[in-house]
Amino acid sequence: MKDPFKTFLRITGVVVGLGAAAWALRDRLLPAPAIPEGPPPQFRTSPPPTAEPEDLTEVKGIGPVYAERLVAAGYDSFATLVAAGAEAVGDAAGVSSETATKWVKSAADLGSG
Repeated sequence: MKDPFKTFLRITGVVVGLGAAAWALRDRLLPAPAIPEGPPPQFRTSPPPTAEPEDLTEVKGIGPVYAERLVAAGYDSFATLVAAGAEAVGDAAGVSSETATKWVKSAADLGSG
């Protein structure tokens, strides 16, 4: 009767040998990787440049402090002020709806002009 441990070792040796042969011949068995033509890809390392926000202090009644609050809330142009409406602009800047309504009208005039 054959020893099962010796049989296991022989089978393991054959498998390891075949694996080593395949590893040694891998360059001949697999095709060479295709290298793309043209310039190498360029990756962004910094965020894309953003457009300068419009100077909200040009709106009648908005000073530097209110302009800073509005830009922090995401209103960085006359068009965003007009699109948001008086209530949202007033909440963002912490002013009354009457004041915000005047700002939105003034921003609409500046944005269309």
